[in-house]
Amino acid sequence: MEKFTILCAFVADWLLFIFPLYQGKMELMESNSVFAKYQSSAGKRKNLPFFYWIFPPLLFHYYKKNAHQQLVKLASNKQDLKSFYSFYNKGLAWYFVSYAGFLHAIASSYELLEKFDLEELATLGTFLICLCCFFAGNYYVDYLCSKKRHHRFIKGMAKTLISDKITKKED
Repeated sequence: MEKFTILCAFVADWLLFIFPLYQGKMELMESNSVFAKYQSSAGKRKNLPFFYWIFPPLLFHYYKKNAHQQLVKLASNKQDLKSFYSFYNKGLAWYFVSYAGFLHAIASSYELLEKFDLEELATLGTFLICLCCFFAGNYYVDYLCSKKRHHRFIKGMAKTLISDKITKKED
């Protein structure tokens, strides 16, 4: 029973990393819809270096530093500023909840390997598990927020609506 409990804690901690990350990304995507009309279309967006994504406080520092000009424009419209600020704070909070879940998931991964008598592989195994789960979680969150998933959802809804109409006509 103890191994089962450790396994449940392992899964729960990784879910506490993935879904707050998803919520944070959705919140930031909503704030970007407000912010987008203030961004200059002259410059292309630069791709961020990978290490910014590994350490969220560094990522937020980067965004804060590079968003100053757009925020000056945004500040002129109080309603848009209020909306953007609210979404931004919610997204930021969710990212830090996700980061805390990630740190707790590292501890759960190590404990899981120890409990299943893999103590000699615990350090390397924890690193590999965390690396795989981190990338899998980020990939999954990107998929959840992607246009591809949106189109699949719409197609699925359309099929459901069509089949409901056909069954209603047959009745």
